Amino acid sequence: MHRMVLTIMLAACVGIIGAPVLAQNAVDFPGTVLKVDDAAGKLTVKKDGTRFTFVVDGRTQYAGIKALKDIKAGDAITVTYIVMGSQYITQKIAKSK
Repeated sequence: MHRMVLTIMLAACVGIIGAPVLAQNAVDFPGTVLKVDDAAGKLTVKKDGTRFTFVVDGRTQYAGIKALKDIKAGDAITVTYIVMGSQYITQKIAKSK
């Protein structure tokens, strides 16, 4: 019985630590890149007069690109993000075609 519980707990931990999962309350923001600061891990995107600066970290997933350094000003992207305190934390960045 104890081995079964330990096995279940271990499997749960592996699931939590494994591949990143997008947060349930994540929001999509499609727009045009204004600025990329790879060193600071920040990305500024604008859409219809609204501008957000997103925090990009090691948990950020990418689609259509491999890393933040592959994004340039003027690129059309969609940022999936969550709000933590006063920061917009990037969950995923997808480059539009």
